[in-house]
Amino acid sequence: MTDTDAKNPPAESAVASRRAKTASKKSENDSRYGRVRGGLAVILATLALIASGYLWYVMFHESADLFSRDIVGALDRIESDTNQALETVANAEKDIKTLKETQDAIRASLEKITSDLRRNRLEWAVTETEQLMIIANNRLQLARDTHSALAALRAADQQLQQLAMPKFLPVRRELAREISLLESHEKLDVSGITLRLATLADNVDRLPLALDIRLREIEEAKIPVKEGVAQVASADGNWRQTARSLWQDILSLVRIRDDVASQRPLLPPEQQYFLRENLRLMLYGAQQALLQGSVPTYQQNLKTAQRLLKDYFDVESQVVTAMQTELTRLQTMKILTDMPDITASLTTLRRLGGRSEAP
Repeated sequence: MTDTDAKNPPAESAVASRRAKTASKKSENDSRYGRVRGGLAVILATLALIASGYLWYVMFHESADLFSRDIVGALDRIESDTNQALETVANAEKDIKTLKETQDAIRASLEKITSDLRRNRLEWAVTETEQLMIIANNRLQLARDTHSALAALRAADQQLQQLAMPKFLPVRRELAREISLLESHEKLDVSGITLRLATLADNVDRLPLALDIRLREIEEAKIPVKEGVAQVASADGNWRQTARSLWQDILSLVRIRDDVASQRPLLPPEQQYFLRENLRLMLYGAQQALLQGSVPTYQQNLKTAQRLLKDYFDVESQVVTAMQTELTRLQTMKILTDMPDITASLTTLRRLGGRSEAP
């Protein structure tokens, strides 16, 4: 063996001694730590015991009624209330869902209605315009009322103006021409004339007849004769004077007049009613002929009414004279026989709208 091998055993013994010292120190530290942990555990257990004792003291002495309460029943009631609340919430959720579905259905219906209105607005506007034009033609041709016809055409033009569609410009062009034609047309107050004729017909019963005048003249002629006879009879009672008075009375019954041409025919009293009704019928006939646009019939009825007034009524009366003057004014008034044609705009509208020609 060498010297090196002889020196190794002492070195190993030194290492082993150091390891033994380290292990002993470690065991001492572990034992010290174990004692500390044990002390802490004892302290914590003591604190827990004290806390438990205090809790039991509070429960048994200060809150003794706590054990007398029905805790299980309270828990059951709480659970029942909770279940009822959950059921109410579920029902509310169902109601909210139903309400939302209803709201969605209403919204869909409103959207559909709005869409239909938007889609049919043009058709409705064109239909309304067509009806206004038909009214204008009827008022002009049937009633000869230019004022109402002009108002209807202006309303139709305003309706097309609101649409603002170039498609209907030809219709508006025809409407402008027809409106200008009616504005330049000589206006006739047909309504005023018809009302005036109706007023004259209502006043027929107030007109005095020529028969009343003739009877009054005869009565006025008889009164002086009777007075003269009475005076002669009282003044002279002999037969000559009586015969002379009788002869004068006979002569007074016969009168010669040179105004035969001015005498009016007399009617019996029972025919006076028919006379007045005939005059009233002529006035109403003139009114109807004017509304229908028959100018010859209108003129003929006024002439017949004037002839009846002249032949059978007192022409010297102020009422008869005023009616004669009014009939003359109505007869000489210019009545238009032909009304302007305003059907071009209606025809153009129907053609552009693809509608039938029938009104």
